[in-house]
Amino acid sequence: MDFRLKVFITAAEFLNFSRTAETLGISQPAVSKHIQTLEDEYKVELFSRQGNRYHLTYSGEILLEKAKKILDLYKEMAQEASLLSTVTEGSFTIGIPRALYFGMFPDFAADWCRLSPKSSISHKILDLKQIERSVNNGEASVGIKAGGKEEDLDYFFTDTLLAVSPSEIKENQYIDIAETRLLLYEGDPETSAEISAMLSEAGINPSTLNIAATMKDPSSAIKFLVEYGRGTSSTAPPLVSFLWKSQVYRLLNKGILKPVSITELEDIAKIKRRYSVCRNQENSIPTFTSFARGWAHSSSL
Repeated sequence: MDFRLKVFITAAEFLNFSRTAETLGISQPAVSKHIQTLEDEYKVELFSRQGNRYHLTYSGEILLEKAKKILDLYKEMAQEASLLSTVTEGSFTIGIPRALYFGMFPDFAADWCRLSPKSSISHKILDLKQIERSVNNGEASVGIKAGGKEEDLDYFFTDTLLAVSPSEIKENQYIDIAETRLLLYEGDPETSAEISAMLSEAGINPSTLNIAATMKDPSSAIKFLVEYGRGTSSTAPPLVSFLWKSQVYRLLNKGILKPVSITELEDIAKIKRRYSVCRNQENSIPTFTSFARGWAHSSSL
């Protein structure tokens, strides 16, 4: 059934059964048969034909969205199965950037150890520029470095710097940064430099902003946001912090925190950081990259 859905989705994209057959490596009669089988199964017409052109029917448009969701679920199931089949023995050290250590790393390491109970994982918190060098000289078995493209084999995931708040701000409502109470954190100079550059590009002088507090690390900032941000009155300026999605993804999914839009940053490109896995040629952990990619996908990073 999943292949028939793939045929349907591809045919809906091209509206040409010959191109569909060529793309999927099957014959044109096979395409027609798969479409006919789906139409018989669901008792609807998916395509209408006018001359030499095919068109999606109204029923086809409705079922196309459902078909795409079903295939996405198949992909997610395959990712989960890949994770569950990951078994590694032995000990290894991972070089991890600060931004990820104070975010997804504890969950990531815990899930790895659950799936590979005979392995143990330790870590080294490193500056982004130190990751590859640490792996190459053997200080770390594997590392998570910045850079790479989504099509690369070692691609992990793409992180995004968000303005987040626990305040009751209406959806899609922009707020002026001068009307917020900003919560900042120290200990991550790379992220701090990117935030400063972003504000400068928007013509904002950080010294003029209302700084509610400066915490020692993102974990402290997140705790402050959750514990104190919701307790403020509705008339008080919203408490906002710039944090990486990987640091708050669970809280975002649960609705405890939510992204907010800053008026002054509307025309400024969001700060994104791609991560990929690097490991020494002699590394004995060939499953780590596939685990990392599957984990990021299943965790909605």
